[in-house]
Amino acid sequence: MKKFLALLLVAVLAFTALACKATPAADTTQPDASATDATAATEPVVETNADRENVNVRFAQFGNSIDDVDGMAADPIKQAIESAVNVTLEYDTGTDGFDDRMQTELYTGGAPDLFPTWGETDKISKWVSEDLVYNLSDIVNASPDRYPTLYKIMNTAEYKMYNKLYTGDENKAYAIYSIAAFADPIFAGISVYNQSILDAVNGGAVPQTVDEFLAYASAAGQGGYVGWWPRNDKLTNWNEIDKTLAAPQGTSILAPTNDVWNGFVLSGDLGTDSEKWTLATTSEASKAVVKQLAELYATGGIDNGIGVKSDFDDAYADFGLGKIGAMNFGFGYPGQFRDFYKECWIAANPDAQMSDLTLGVALTQDGNYGKTYTTGTWVGAHYFIPTSCTYPERVLDLVEYLASAAGQDLMHNTVNYVYNDAQGVDFWNAATAPYGYGDGRCKYVWFSYLFSGTEYEVDFTNNDWWTAVSKPIDNSNSWATDEDKALVDYAKSVLAGYTDKAVMQLPAYYGLIVLPSEAADIRTKLQDITNQYLTQMLGGQLDIETAWPEYVAAYEAAGAADLETMVNDAIATARAAQ
Repeated sequence: MKKFLALLLVAVLAFTALACKATPAADTTQPDASATDATAATEPVVETNADRENVNVRFAQFGNSIDDVDGMAADPIKQAIESAVNVTLEYDTGTDGFDDRMQTELYTGGAPDLFPTWGETDKISKWVSEDLVYNLSDIVNASPDRYPTLYKIMNTAEYKMYNKLYTGDENKAYAIYSIAAFADPIFAGISVYNQSILDAVNGGAVPQTVDEFLAYASAAGQGGYVGWWPRNDKLTNWNEIDKTLAAPQGTSILAPTNDVWNGFVLSGDLGTDSEKWTLATTSEASKAVVKQLAELYATGGIDNGIGVKSDFDDAYADFGLGKIGAMNFGFGYPGQFRDFYKECWIAANPDAQMSDLTLGVALTQDGNYGKTYTTGTWVGAHYFIPTSCTYPERVLDLVEYLASAAGQDLMHNTVNYVYNDAQGVDFWNAATAPYGYGDGRCKYVWFSYLFSGTEYEVDFTNNDWWTAVSKPIDNSNSWATDEDKALVDYAKSVLAGYTDKAVMQLPAYYGLIVLPSEAADIRTKLQDITNQYLTQMLGGQLDIETAWPEYVAAYEAAGAADLETMVNDAIATARAAQ
């Protein structure tokens, strides 16, 4: 073949030479009309997906159905994506054993061309070291004009921080990172009130401060009601209690588990050397909060069934029957109020009206809101292209399109990221019903996790990567029923009055904090100690004044001071790596 090409080249050159000899000399006094055409002919031709080879791209996603073959063939979104990228899509799905199958197929060379795992950091490092997945940034950075959106995404500081976390090299991205974030902040510490009980015991007024809330709850208890039921998961989750009462008073009763900063209070300025977290669980301020809880328990202000009563069955039933005055169930998120109203209140009160329930506020004390610290994000998934794939560039053409404004508009029923009312439920049922989602939602169920782990739209056109994924676009209220829309709109209108004062967004580097391995054992011990002591102090089995020094000593013996040092060191390390 090489010999043939060489002979062909010689022949072409010879022909060109003869042609040049036979051509008369050009008239240099006249403009050369062919000059413009020659210049145009030498300009590079921009290649598009239409010019590229049509390939089969097998995409894997957890959980969708592919039983409706005819429906899949008629799926208008699938057809539009295939046309735009000039590929043929093959959908691969599953539930039981999905992750194990993905890994097995990766090792045997039969992995899908684009597939996810659910945020397992160790798998990235392992697969990279074994050369099982492509370095995607190498491909993207070599052709920025071909992949403009992905080039913009992969060259942000935040994306590179994740690269460094996974492989130690900030310039090598082996995955598309699916970052999960809610479009609205989600936080605890907000009560929903039965308005009739609020009218009976508190003159209808919604408590605004910790003192007002304690007075309301005690009055409800003395009036024959249960004043307050905070979601507690059998007294192993103190978060609602903590955010309602402790946070506004500048402290925390939480054990240092789950989020690294749980149980800590912040001093100093974020992002600077003065940034410091102090473990507050056993502080004197926290002791005062536990005393308030014990008093509520003694007077019926907090449900005496706490620690025994089931959250979703018994507590829901009692609230629906008008026995409980206030409940906490994550109502800092507007969709949670909607669900609670429908599943708890209407279920027991068929003739209910929205005004029966009142969404409360984040309480203050001495004019201060309690803070919920959050990154607002977590890694929802990682999407890989295996090295067994023979056309990774074409797979990235697909990803580039889906990340673009056109791709996001197509998948989320928008025009320039604004909801499209003209394309209704009938169209979307054709695009979603074949996969088991024929419920009127106007978003495409395939690829919905690819960039947002919460399945929201992301605007990479007008934002950097981190802003887009941490502040996604929720269009769900646009296709909701009138009742659902009214409930969410009401909740949003209340939350808008204080969310920015009650929720503090932590810098992106907080998502990269890694505690040393010995921290896990300390955190487990401290959680057990907190559950043991707080439960008995709340219920009156332990005298708080007598037991508190024992509680403090148990924390110290379990390594609380060491953990505080580990947390601050880990945060400083993450901050320095940004």
